[in-house]
Amino acid sequence: MLGSWGCYMYAKLFSCSQSLSTHARFIKILDSVLHHLVPAWDHTLGTFSEIKQVKQFLLLSRQRPGLVAQCLRDSESSKPSFMPRLYINRRLAMEHRACPSRDPACKNAVFTQVYEGLKPSDKYEKPLDYRWPMRYDQWWECKFIAEGIIDQGGGFRDSLADMSEELCPSSADTPVPLPFFVRTANQGNGTGEARDMYVPNPSCQDFAKYEWIGQLMGAALRGKEFLVLALPGFVWKQLSGEEVSWSKDFPAVDSVLVKLLEVMEGMDKETFEFKFGKELTFTTVLSDQQVVELIPGGAGIVVGYGDRSRFIQLVQKARLEESKEQVAAMQAGLLKVVPQAVLDLLTWQELEKKVCGDPEVTVDALRKLTRFEDFEPSDSRVQYFWEALNNFTNEDRSRFLRFVTGRSRLPARIYIYPDKLGYETTDALPESSTCSSTLFLPHYASAKVCEEKLRYAAYNCVAIDTDMSPWEE
Repeated sequence: MLGSWGCYMYAKLFSCSQSLSTHARFIKILDSVLHHLVPAWDHTLGTFSEIKQVKQFLLLSRQRPGLVAQCLRDSESSKPSFMPRLYINRRLAMEHRACPSRDPACKNAVFTQVYEGLKPSDKYEKPLDYRWPMRYDQWWECKFIAEGIIDQGGGFRDSLADMSEELCPSSADTPVPLPFFVRTANQGNGTGEARDMYVPNPSCQDFAKYEWIGQLMGAALRGKEFLVLALPGFVWKQLSGEEVSWSKDFPAVDSVLVKLLEVMEGMDKETFEFKFGKELTFTTVLSDQQVVELIPGGAGIVVGYGDRSRFIQLVQKARLEESKEQVAAMQAGLLKVVPQAVLDLLTWQELEKKVCGDPEVTVDALRKLTRFEDFEPSDSRVQYFWEALNNFTNEDRSRFLRFVTGRSRLPARIYIYPDKLGYETTDALPESSTCSSTLFLPHYASAKVCEEKLRYAAYNCVAIDTDMSPWEE
């Protein structure tokens, strides 16, 4: 541990940073001591609380990216001697997603099929540790039942995307098919910021699966794949070890409650009694709609005007800590795969981006990542393609990206080839190979037709087929 030396360095660095003229020297000093501030991966070293004191300065260090990479290399294991082969029935998973109540154990979800399929078959088989080298980019092989695919990476990426969608559905109109996360109040009310977010379910006690989710997050951070989880900064901060606060972080979860408590604090007695009377008790509602008592017997104790400050503090504490155990299990899984020092060197925003990828799928970014093969620069198919993507929403482009690559976020390279009909005009749907991140682009009569076909394929061709029906009847 760093002890008083760490505090001394913190004071020294802070002092240096006060003068703009010493900015360059400050960065130089920071770089020279950073390797002392960040210990090697050793769980016996504690929580690295001294590093948190200088975390705000770490963004300035030129050594930080190299240290992150070094920590990951030093803690990686060799790739497995064999690749697990999983048989996944996505038709059953789709039926479960449409009506989760018919499968309360969630055994048909892709998430559960993968989780069960990866369990060691006997006591001598070691479980996966997920600390593979970055170049090991396929963690298991998927055989999708009744689907035509030989998995060379695309099926595996599809399984990750399916699990992401099951954990945190992108559509607000669909049921949540797994019990691990619940929609935030902001999403349910359509209020405040971050209206598409989820938080860990305070009622779910399946900590082994939360830990596995954390391991998958760690594997995504180490590698080139993504586990897209729509979690607010409130959750990412806890995972990275940063402090959370009611006023800064909880508005992304329940902005109505934050505002209500703020108004309540400033109410006069007459207004308080008019609005709440004898109806307000020492209880609160958690994100899973569970009503909990804030004090023993709180459901039968009325909150008086003089009690309001205590009531507000109790509500804030209960809500800030409502999913503490679930987050702790996720973090435990994450730390089985990623060194603590890496989390100390990353901001929560960087952690989110490394695990989930970039949610903004811009046309400019796609232009940099897309390569056309066997097309002339003036080919109308190239022009129609970019016109179509320009007319897409961000969600459309994300869906298109998944159709071609198996990933729904950037970075993901795309290769585009002419389809087998060449210059012959057609109304056929485009074909893709997620294993090679390749799109076979037909020659459409107009940019409008191109847009319609690409959008339809992006939203409907989930079974890696090219007819107009996503699943064989």
